[in-house]
Amino acid sequence: MSCGIRSSLSGVVLILLSLGVGPADAQTNPPPPAGMTQQQYDELVRSVGQSVVQTLTEKGLVAQSSVPPLMAKPIEVDEETLMAERVRQILGRVPKVLGGYPGVWTDLAGLPNRLDRTMAAGRGLWAYLGLLAITAAAALLAEAGVRRLTRAKRNVMVQQFTAAGGAWRVAAVALLDGLAVVALWMVVHLTLGAFFAKAGGQTRFAAIVLTGLVVWRVFLLFFRLYLRPELAAVRIAPVTDESAHRLFRLYGLIVLVFILARAWIDVLVSPDAIAAAMLTNSVAGPAMVLFAVLWTRADVRSWLLGLVDEDSRRRSAKAALARHWHWIALPIVVVLGLTRAYDALSDHFDVPIGAMLTLNIIIGLLLAETLLSFIVKSRRASALARSGGSEPGRLLPFLVRTVRATIWVVAAAVLVRTWAVDVLSLVDEQGWSELSRAWTTTVVTALLAYFAWEAVHFATERRSDRPKPGASGLEAETGRTPVNATRLETLAPILRVALGIVIVVTAALTILASLGISITPLIAGASVFGLAISFGSQTLVHDIVSGLFYLADDAFRVGEYIDCGKAKGTVEGFTLRSIRLRHQSGQIHTIPFGQLGQITNFSRDWSTLKFNLRLARDTDLDQLRKVTKKVGLAMLEDPDLKDDFLEPLKLQGVADVVDNATVMRFKLTVRPIRPSYIQRDAMKRLIAAFKEAGIEFASAAVAVPPVGGPSVGIAAAASAPSTRAG
Repeated sequence: MSCGIRSSLSGVVLILLSLGVGPADAQTNPPPPAGMTQQQYDELVRSVGQSVVQTLTEKGLVAQSSVPPLMAKPIEVDEETLMAERVRQILGRVPKVLGGYPGVWTDLAGLPNRLDRTMAAGRGLWAYLGLLAITAAAALLAEAGVRRLTRAKRNVMVQQFTAAGGAWRVAAVALLDGLAVVALWMVVHLTLGAFFAKAGGQTRFAAIVLTGLVVWRVFLLFFRLYLRPELAAVRIAPVTDESAHRLFRLYGLIVLVFILARAWIDVLVSPDAIAAAMLTNSVAGPAMVLFAVLWTRADVRSWLLGLVDEDSRRRSAKAALARHWHWIALPIVVVLGLTRAYDALSDHFDVPIGAMLTLNIIIGLLLAETLLSFIVKSRRASALARSGGSEPGRLLPFLVRTVRATIWVVAAAVLVRTWAVDVLSLVDEQGWSELSRAWTTTVVTALLAYFAWEAVHFATERRSDRPKPGASGLEAETGRTPVNATRLETLAPILRVALGIVIVVTAALTILASLGISITPLIAGASVFGLAISFGSQTLVHDIVSGLFYLADDAFRVGEYIDCGKAKGTVEGFTLRSIRLRHQSGQIHTIPFGQLGQITNFSRDWSTLKFNLRLARDTDLDQLRKVTKKVGLAMLEDPDLKDDFLEPLKLQGVADVVDNATVMRFKLTVRPIRPSYIQRDAMKRLIAAFKEAGIEFASAAVAVPPVGGPSVGIAAAASAPSTRAG
């Protein structure tokens, strides 16, 4: 009976050992229950097992010697010891990997024999190689044929893009180029299924060769889409023709070499030979890339600088990175080569995979930035060509900024996950899933807040131009002034600030709540702080409230010329507290709304101008009226002035009669856009017309009779024009 009990208990002990409390070389532990990490689950199982075994041992049901010594808690080893052991293992594999080079030549020498094995559908070696060469040539001919058939349509699209712009035409040209690669892929796919199916090693080798051909042509397609050595008009990358040809040839050759380097690993059989080939690739591949980086550093520098705005090329960080990009690329290539060597000397594949993924993401970000920059620039160029010099719409830049932000956030998330979980093993899968839930909410909230802010900025940004600096009163010295802002555009700064505060506060509270931080004390503290501010800053509150009432009354708008008593000038903008006025001499007056007082607006609805001219006292008034009417009609017919007039220029009448002149008053009514400019133009035209009609201006000279001379005749002569004028 006791023997049966002991056997049953021994089975229990074995079950506990299978659950993970046994030797370290046991099978992989089962996954932990939901809500527990793997470490917590292992500790629980170990504690239960130790308790059961200890109870059975104390009761004599299980012999002490039958308990494995590894039932105790495993000895913890520090990271330095593990790292030293790992380095020792890698160095110990160096002679073995180097000894695999004879196996490389053996496998390559035996490749013809492996390909010459005739299976169900197998062929002889030379027949097989000939058919493979014909298939590759047919695929290349299919690609070239499709490119030739679509050449005329491609040239038409390029000419249309050069004349009228439109990024969709560039996409159409890219689609035509893609059809050629699709034709190549179809030939490869059909021949693999028709001629190389179920042939053992021949099928595998044909798949390696033809798949490598397709991959190479796909890479060349991407290089062609961006560099366009033969079609500079639709070139996406901002480089010269010489740089485009050099980059296309060199990096196309490098891709071909990398494909061949991968292919010769796939045809090897021995593990030692594969490790030796990988070690060779880890040295030769980065060496070629280093040469390409140094050889094309000027070409890539011009490419990167083309993505930076002209105004910020001298002082921005982007421009500095673009000028010294090779000093960033060289360490990355070296590290990539070291990781490939580590891959060859060990069985840990995560580090090279992470390095390759990082490099691919960096290249992808460069291509994405180049494409977005090209779309914006081509759109701006086409809009300027259609509108005759005016700025294009702002919707596309807004969409580009949102897409750019999304791409960068996704790229950063992929890199963090790869290096934190797969490469460095800082957290396990379950820990990452728990961490990512909170941080995903945080990142998505921040991204949505950025989108909301961009949308607010897009909706509240002023459509019309700002008043030009140095404007004289209501307009610039020459030409038309910008149209005054609408009421919504005037309120836009206030709305932008208010909505921006709402977006920031809402996003911050949401992020804090997702991270497990209680936001109730923050809300209570903010309420108390706001109450204290309202009592301690009564002047500030007075200015803000006054500004809100001024805006509600629509007392002024951006671009209008006002006089508030303390200062006068053109409204350039305002904040929650104050308004900015630009004086005609260039000074800026910043006045709090609480001190603004009475406002006189010179830019609403219409403006009536009256000015006086001093003419000779013998001027014919009927002739003067006809000449003035003629000048007024000429100004109404002027295409640059006719839209400004509400009432034409006319002679209002005699304003005054002085000793040596008749003061005549002229009047015109125009829109309040550039009245002073129109008045100056009217006076210039009147002066020229008066001179042509023989109408003279009053002379400033006064005739003074000599002492003791005949004064009666002189006085009569002086008063004669007055008599005729009356």
